Amino acid sequence: MVIINRTNSSPAFSSLECFLLDINLDFSQHLFIAHILTTILNSVTSFTAAAGNSVVIVAVWRTPSLHTPSNTFLCCLALSDLTVGLIAQPCFVIHKIGELLQDYSMYCTTRIMTESLGYITAGTSVLIMAGIAIERYLALYLHLRYTEIVTTKRILFTASVLWMVCILLASSRLWMADDGVFNSILIPVISCCLVFTFLAYTRVLKYVRRHEKQINATSAALCPVNHQLSRIMRYKKSTLTMVYIVGIFVFCYIPFLCVKIVHKVEGYTISVKIAYLYASTIVFFNSSLNPLVYCWRITDIRRAVKALCLRCLGKKNSVAPLALAELRPRSCMSVSFDVTRRPSLSVACSQKKISGPSTSSRVDHNSIEKSPLGWEKI
Repeated sequence: MVIINRTNSSPAFSSLECFLLDINLDFSQHLFIAHILTTILNSVTSFTAAAGNSVVIVAVWRTPSLHTPSNTFLCCLALSDLTVGLIAQPCFVIHKIGELLQDYSMYCTTRIMTESLGYITAGTSVLIMAGIAIERYLALYLHLRYTEIVTTKRILFTASVLWMVCILLASSRLWMADDGVFNSILIPVISCCLVFTFLAYTRVLKYVRRHEKQINATSAALCPVNHQLSRIMRYKKSTLTMVYIVGIFVFCYIPFLCVKIVHKVEGYTISVKIAYLYASTIVFFNSSLNPLVYCWRITDIRRAVKALCLRCLGKKNSVAPLALAELRPRSCMSVSFDVTRRPSLSVACSQKKISGPSTSSRVDHNSIEKSPLGWEKI
C-alpha cells in the first residue's frame, strides 16, 4: 500500500493508506484548473455516453431483424461503454470533488471504483473487439456452418465470461504487493489482442476485396449481380465500421499509455498528474464516440434508433421496416468462400419476382436467407 505523506498536503491527509494507488495531493493553479475542466467535461460526456449507448442497446433489442451475432457483440461493446457513462465517469467526477474538498474517504473510495471500472471496461472492450474480429473471420471460414456454430446464445455466454475474467483481474490488482506485476500482465495481453484484431480484419477485407473483383469481372458475361454486390458492400462496410471502432479506441488510449510510461520513469509529479487527468478524460470520451459511429456507419441501427426516438417523442414512425430480406429481390448468384483458396462463385440465375411459385426461386431465397455472412441484416 502507498502511504500518503506529502509536505504540502493537508494534515487530514497525512499518513493515510489507499491500497496501491500512487497519490499526490499537492496543489497548484494549473492543477486546480485541470480539475475543474476535467470535472465539467466528464459530467457532460457521462450523460452522452449513457444516453447514446442505452439508446443503441434498446433499439437493437426492440428490433427482431437486428438480433444477429454481429449486433449482439456490438451491444456487448455498447454495454461496456454504458458502464463507463453510468458509473465510471460519475465516480471520476466525485473523486475529483472529494480531492478538492479534502475529503479523504470520498476521494479514496471513488478513485478505487474509477480505476477498477476503467480497467474492467477497457479490458472487456478489447476482448470483445477481438471477439468481433473472430466472428467476422468465422463468417468466411465456416461458410454454411456459421449459423449453426455462431449463435446469439453462445456470443452472450462468451461475453459474460470475458466480463468475469476482467472483473477478477481488476479486483486482484487491489491486493497485489506490486502494481508493476498487474501492468506486466495487462499491457502484453491488450497489445496482443489489438494486434490480433487488426490482422484478422486485414485478412477479412483482403478476401472481400478479392471476391468483389471476381464478381465485377463476371458480371458482364453473366446475369445482373447488383444485389450480390450490394450484399458484399454491406458486409465490407460493417467490417470497416469495426476497424474504425478499433482505431478510435487505440487513438483514445495512446495518450493514457504514454502518460503511464512517463509516470513509471519520472514518478507521480504534478505535471504527470495533470496529464493523467486529461488522458483519462480522452479515454472516457471514447464511450461517447462509439454510438455516433454505429449510427453513422450502420444503416439499420440508425433506422432503429430513429424509430425509437420518434416513438419516445410520441411522433408517428415513418421509418421503413427493417425486414430487408423480405423486401429485396432474389439474387441470381450465390457466394461460397473458402479460406484455403480464392473465393468461388456458383451461378444460378432465377426470376427476380418477390413472390412466385417456382421451386428454383424458393431454393434461391433460402440460400440467401441462410447466408453466413449476415449481409441481409447488417
